Amino acid sequence: MRRDEAFPAKFLKAADVKEAPLFAVISYVEMETVGQGTDSKSKPVMYFEGHDRPMVVNATNWDALADAYGDDSDGWAGHKIKIRCARTHYAGKAVDGLRVEAVSNGKAPEDES
Repeated sequence: MRRDEAFPAKFLKAADVKEAPLFAVISYVEMETVGQGTDSKSKPVMYFEGHDRPMVVNATNWDALADAYGDDSDGWAGHKIKIRCARTHYAGKAVDGLRVEAVSNGKAPEDES
């Protein structure tokens, strides 16, 4: 048994898309409490059609989606995006993170959707 089988994650993480990007259609975005105890915060969480794990949206990814689809996340539903792993810095360390990109033609490649 692998660790991710013993302790399944609620949200999408960078390791899930490290080998290959994920193409997904946005279903909706809603504010949710993320974290536990004193570390819990209300953050936007994006859900996808046909995928069981949502993604917590940080400011960088919000800005990328807002540039492509508008400032109001209510208008993002139905749009296709590419989710990939990218190196970023967190707490002074280089770590893997999630980055989103708008699919320019609005359609995911047939073999990867």
